[in-house]
Amino acid sequence: MSIATSALARPRRGRLYIVIGAVLAVLAFITAAGIASLPLIQGSTAGIKVVVASHDIKARTVIQSGDLTITNFQPAPPQAFAVVKDVAGKGAKVDIPAGSPVTANLITSAGDLLSNSDVAFLPIPKGWVAVTVPTGEQVGVGGYVQLGDRITMLATINSSTFGQSPGVPVVRTVFRDIDVIRVGPASGPQASQTGTVTSSLTVLMTACDSEFLFWLLNNATMKYELESYTDYANVPTQPDDKCPNVSSATGVGPRDVDKRWQFTTH
Repeated sequence: MSIATSALARPRRGRLYIVIGAVLAVLAFITAAGIASLPLIQGSTAGIKVVVASHDIKARTVIQSGDLTITNFQPAPPQAFAVVKDVAGKGAKVDIPAGSPVTANLITSAGDLLSNSDVAFLPIPKGWVAVTVPTGEQVGVGGYVQLGDRITMLATINSSTFGQSPGVPVVRTVFRDIDVIRVGPASGPQASQTGTVTSSLTVLMTACDSEFLFWLLNNATMKYELESYTDYANVPTQPDDKCPNVSSATGVGPRDVDKRWQFTTH
């Protein structure tokens, strides 16, 4: 009797071992699959930090720090950036949707934004204008002014221009922190990117200030100072409250110029 019972028990134990083994195999597979999926589940908290657009960025606009944020990606996209400052101040070649990584192939130097036809495009914010002024070695700081620099403009004029008699030569600082968005003509690409002794600077200002500048160019002797990069203000992205659009410019004359800078007060 005991021999028969033992013979029956062996197949039962064998089937039990098979069931237990199958269960363990299934559990091992589930555990392995769960571990393999962890990088996908943790995509928002793990991975490599890259710079992305915090909101939609339009093509042919200058990218500001506020347009960017840092997000983790796994894996990181090719040509991605890890630091916001490496992207801020660059220009968007194409529309960059919110949340998309800002990669090197999507941006360019702000002063060299390109349209689809590869024609140089000047980064002019709404309400502002680009103005070209003459320069040279003595006028333009020996050719050290480069794309992206800021200059201060000084005007020398005889006060007799404003009806004062006898007139005397007077020097006034007339504009500060003027953003240089081009150096030299568009036909000279190297001149637009490096400091050279060129004949012109293209700068950014309001339409109202441009009228004052043209008056001074016609009636005064102009020279420029190169500002320290540590004194640069932020590049404008919105219209100026004092001159919100190009139609705000209504013309200037000697009285307007003297009232603004007081050339006859010395």
